[in-house]
Amino acid sequence: MRGLIWTLAGLFAAGPLLAQEEGGGATCEAVFADLANRFPVTLEQCEPQEVSYSLEDCTPPTSFTPGAVTTHIILAIDASGSMAGAAGSLSKMEAAKREGRSFLADVHEDIAVGLMVYGHKGTNQPEGKAESCAAREMVHGFDAPRDALEGAIAALRPVGYTPIAGALEEAGRIIAALPEGAQEGEGPVPVVYLISDGEETCDGDPVAAARALIEGGVKTTVNTIGFAVNAQTEAQLQAIAEAGGGTYYPAEDASALQRQLDAIKEAENSRHRHAYCVDLNAGRIAAATNNEVQRITACYQQNGPTALRGGTNAFFRDAQREGRPEAACAGKVQLMVTRHLSDSSRWLADRTKALNDKALAEVQAYREGAGLGAE
Repeated sequence: MRGLIWTLAGLFAAGPLLAQEEGGGATCEAVFADLANRFPVTLEQCEPQEVSYSLEDCTPPTSFTPGAVTTHIILAIDASGSMAGAAGSLSKMEAAKREGRSFLADVHEDIAVGLMVYGHKGTNQPEGKAESCAAREMVHGFDAPRDALEGAIAALRPVGYTPIAGALEEAGRIIAALPEGAQEGEGPVPVVYLISDGEETCDGDPVAAARALIEGGVKTTVNTIGFAVNAQTEAQLQAIAEAGGGTYYPAEDASALQRQLDAIKEAENSRHRHAYCVDLNAGRIAAATNNEVQRITACYQQNGPTALRGGTNAFFRDAQREGRPEAACAGKVQLMVTRHLSDSSRWLADRTKALNDKALAEVQAYREGAGLGAE
């Protein structure tokens, strides 16, 4: 052999020589060299480029606390007999019902809302105490449509004692039964808002009940709203909120209750607006990375090893079908092709992984910087 690199047309004209050499080394190397020249692997232009994206400004609300955003709210309303007392032109019960209805109906649509009432059975007389103290009920469940709130609230009457500890225990049971997320670190983020105009009157320990929720591993926050309460009741409600990792909100009258619930509602809604903006930005990072992955994938398919493998297979299929002597080189050339492509065979997988890993790290860092943590 003279060491020349044959063209495909030259191979077709060299049948007798190939037959004489019976797949000899020099001839098969020439076949491989010609195929490699016809289907070159040129991936330099396919190398990933710097991924760029533009993010919206997601300013967190003033009251924002870093951490997960609320997924469920339980509003627990006191239905003890003292709630029949006046709060301006309305009774405290009517004011609580009106503002509770508005609060739950208008809170962000991504939050599942539930309405609990406690002390709503029996009476506030000694003979009705046992029934009243055992009364705590979710009258509007998380799965109920919000337009059913009206009926659930309308029937509430102030009749009994004040089983705050029992209400917190029931809230804990309901929250503990919520399904965990499919991925590690996911799960519900429930919050309790408890409205009361008086202290615990059912011999329970609501501070201990709130503390037990947290120490027992129930992932929730207990907030209390003192509706026209005295100093002693206020101190207990403050202690409950502190034990439950939450906040105490004073409301001296119906107007103040409205302002407090409106402020809470706006805070919850603004957290969701912020989270939605952050999620959109995380999606922009992912989308920009995906666009680059698609670009390098298309470039790899056009300039990578696929063409050489396919061209080699087609060449030897034709050679065998037509009985050409080049067919004797099939095994040896296929081995040469495999060795030749060893560096490029994982090119796409390695670069795609690097791009996706970088995007995942950027999304996690961005979300943590926004105070929401990794998804």
